[in-house]
Amino acid sequence: MLSPILFIGDSKRYHSLFIALTDLGIRTEQISSNKALTAVAAKEYAVIVLEWNLPSSSRLEIFRQIRESHPKLPVVILGDGSEIEVGLEEPKGKFVQHLPVSGDEKEDLASLVESLKLILPELRAQVLAVGDILLTKTSNSKMADVIALVDILKDEPSSVLIQGENGTGKEVIARLLHYTGRRYGAPFVAINCAAIPETLLESELFGHEKGSFTGATGRRIGKFELAHKGTSFLDEIGDMPLNTQVKILRALETGEIERVGGHEKIPVDLRIVASTNKSLLQEIDKGNFRRDLYFRINTFTLNLPPLRERKEDILPLAQHFLDLHTARRGTEKKRLSRLSEPLLLNHDWPGNVRELRNAMERAVVLAAGSVVEPEVLPEEIRNNKGRPMAFLEIPQYPRAEELTPIIPLRELERAAIIEALSRLGNNVTKTAKQLGISKATLFRKLKQYGISRQV
Repeated sequence: MLSPILFIGDSKRYHSLFIALTDLGIRTEQISSNKALTAVAAKEYAVIVLEWNLPSSSRLEIFRQIRESHPKLPVVILGDGSEIEVGLEEPKGKFVQHLPVSGDEKEDLASLVESLKLILPELRAQVLAVGDILLTKTSNSKMADVIALVDILKDEPSSVLIQGENGTGKEVIARLLHYTGRRYGAPFVAINCAAIPETLLESELFGHEKGSFTGATGRRIGKFELAHKGTSFLDEIGDMPLNTQVKILRALETGEIERVGGHEKIPVDLRIVASTNKSLLQEIDKGNFRRDLYFRINTFTLNLPPLRERKEDILPLAQHFLDLHTARRGTEKKRLSRLSEPLLLNHDWPGNVRELRNAMERAVVLAAGSVVEPEVLPEEIRNNKGRPMAFLEIPQYPRAEELTPIIPLRELERAAIIEALSRLGNNVTKTAKQLGISKATLFRKLKQYGISRQV
């Protein structure tokens, strides 16, 4: 995961830019100048954004020490035009960006985001990698149909509704629509309709003016305005309050919004991608969702299959997540054992891809060697507790008189050792490794079972 961006400054002048970056899904932290050097020394940051309106001695000292201690840490300097050049010995380059600000929030935000993209290509590349690896490489016919439709719709301005259970990858598909289409250079702004309180949702979507309500200490750009020319992702739109639905519908039909407490009509050009884990038609029948908004956002529908219906994708996805987490930790690569694979295939995955990802992260942490054995998997996977009883297949055992004789474990082990020695040219080292035991244990069993080393 990309390290956070650190804002260093004492004034509230750039506070709206800081909030806007957070709204765009970019991890940010803000700290005063007197604590800046301590923070940089204690934690890793992807880039420093330094306010150049600090007192001259303070800003130059902070900049000088950052360059000395972290010469390759990118720094973006915010200031009023030519004043940035005053007293700054290091010119613009790979690790230093001078960013004059105009005072227009939207223009300054666009300039800052573009500057960050130049310094941190991971901001875009990371999203594309997730979409490409996790979803476009599928062996499941239903998922392949979804990916094919995404490729057709990526450049269309029409609204898209993504339906699927929690954890199936609805936001990843939404990002894939945005970042592979012609709007990729503009913002992708995600809004979780279920997580924001009803009293704040309108302000989050449309923004507010200073003093429009208690706590509105300054103007704030809404997420629809942030997504201008880009994509607004309305996550779990089925949980949106009816009052807000009316205003959303009007904004989509007119292409204009008004900030809370304001009267200015602000034009917005954005594409709506909505998602839900509910049946919106049932919500309409219950009176919880507006029929006219449903048809407005439902130009195209993408139905994501749950992971239990994508059995052929489970093991490739699991290996991908193992590779992903070992790479991030800098540890040796890991693979699933032959005993672990059927456990993953038989699990019902109520948490879908998200559950699989978390299970593989746990396995990377707990597995001692390069092989992921069943004991490091979550208990519900080992015991198959994740599958509802209705889906369990009850095995039909034959009657006792129909059973074939049971071969003693001793004989099975002896046969396995003889077979391994034969196939590996009597090489004891390779045989022990393939059987998963030490050479000393193998020698002991050869003697125990009376097996010659020359099979």
